[in-house]
Amino acid sequence: MKHIPRFFVENEIVCGENVSISPEQMFHVNKVLRLKENDNVRIFNNISGEWECSIKNVKKNLITPLKLLRVPRDETGPSIACSLINPNKFSIMIEKITELGVQNIYPIITDYTQYKTFNKQKVKQIIIQACEQSKRLTIPKIHEIIKLKDFLGNLSENQKILVGIEKENVAKMSHCVEKDIIFVVGPEGGFSDKEIALFNDIAVVNLAYFGRNILRSETAAIAFISLWVAKYL
Repeated sequence: MKHIPRFFVENEIVCGENVSISPEQMFHVNKVLRLKENDNVRIFNNISGEWECSIKNVKKNLITPLKLLRVPRDETGPSIACSLINPNKFSIMIEKITELGVQNIYPIITDYTQYKTFNKQKVKQIIIQACEQSKRLTIPKIHEIIKLKDFLGNLSENQKILVGIEKENVAKMSHCVEKDIIFVVGPEGGFSDKEIALFNDIAVVNLAYFGRNILRSETAAIAFISLWVAKYL
C-alpha cells in the first residue's frame, strides 16, 4: 500500500474549505516526497479528526479536505515528569514517549539536573512529527519547566505519582503501574537523599525500581510508558 503522508494542523478542518499548511510541510510534500497538485495527503488534529485531502496549490501551501477518515477521539495515556537531560537524549526521549502515547510532559529541575533550559519550539516540532508518524490524533502537552519541589507541591490528593529509583528495597515497577499515573524520571545521577526523603513524606508518591540494571533517564522514560501500554492498551 502506498504511504500517504499526514500532517498536523492547528485549525478546524472543514470539508471543501482550503487549509493552509506550513511552508516546511509543503516543502516536504513537494520537494522530498515529490508530490504534485491533485495528489493526496492527510491532515489531522484532535478537534476535527483525520481527513483525506488533495493538494490544491503548492506555491500557496493550500490543500483541500475531501473526506473524513477518522473522527476525533479520546486517546488515553500516562503523564511523565522528566528531568532535563542532554538535549540530544532529551529529544530522543520525547520522540519515543510521544509515539508510545504519553499525554503530558512536565520538564523538571532536580538537585542533580545539569541542564536548566530546552528549546521548546524544537521539542514541539519533534512531538508533532512523532504524532504524524505514529498515527496519533492528539498532541501531548509539554508544560513549562518547574522545580521538582514545586511540582510535588502542586499535586492534588487524587493524583498518583510513581518514581523510578535504583534501590531494591521498594516494589518492582511492573507491580505499581496504574492507569491514571504520573511517572517521575530523574537525571543522570538519580535523585538526591533530600529528594528521596521528600518523596517519602508525600502520600501520593510511590517509589519503585525496574530491576538491577541502571537505566539512563531516556531509557527509563521509554520503559515506563511501554509498561503502561502493555497493561492498558
